[in-house]
Amino acid sequence: MRHMKSSYEGVQDCFYRVSAKAFIRDENWKFLICLSDDGYWDIPWGGIDHWEDIHEALRREIMEEMWIPTKSISAQPIYVYMTESTMTRLPICCLNYNVIIEHYNFIPSDECREIQFVTAQEAKNYKLYTPNHQVMKEIEKSEA
Repeated sequence: MRHMKSSYEGVQDCFYRVSAKAFIRDENWKFLICLSDDGYWDIPWGGIDHWEDIHEALRREIMEEMWIPTKSISAQPIYVYMTESTMTRLPICCLNYNVIIEHYNFIPSDECREIQFVTAQEAKNYKLYTPNHQVMKEIEKSEA
């Protein structure tokens, strides 16, 4: 019997990363952004580990970054885009989800030293990773 190559062989050698971003909103529909130890603000996010469920990856990352339990995550991404890693310059596929968290009492970490809630317009005043600002504008536009 001939050995068939698994479609997953070599996955660990992929040249791109898939990440999930959590678009968390407060009661005024402002977006939660986190200040990381590198001085940049970002939407809470994390890389999806091989074989990991996307929703579980988001729950894990939010807990690791902010120590806040997740209430719910949208079934499907609300926005999908490709970008480039600021560290490796390799492509990243970003899957963006609406997320509701249990509370806003976060515990600081290296990846989340501070949190703020901002509109897309207010986000211009922050050193925010691109293309987050554009995604925020698109989400707000779709809600109008």
